[in-house]
Amino acid sequence: MDVKIFIKSGAVLSSIGAIMIVIISVVLLAYPIINDCHDHNCYLASSAPNPLNMLVKPHLLAISIGVIAVGVAIIRFGIWYQFRSRQNVNRN
Repeated sequence: MDVKIFIKSGAVLSSIGAIMIVIISVVLLAYPIINDCHDHNCYLASSAPNPLNMLVKPHLLAISIGVIAVGVAIIRFGIWYQFRSRQNVNRN
């Protein structure tokens, strides 16, 4: 596998994670969180319709941040590997 393709796949992965965060933000801005309090028991719920309600979950935000982190790690590793291989070629 070519190193440049590896680096580009990390960039695509990071972009997917960023798009996920943008989608979550748009849903949160369009449909705010409702605070239901009854007898000192408070419950936070999204006012989004049912298909979009799945997007307003904390674990999805954590997954998108993790996807961005993995993409950046792939990019950094690919650049490091490319730099390291060029150094070994220049030494020989």
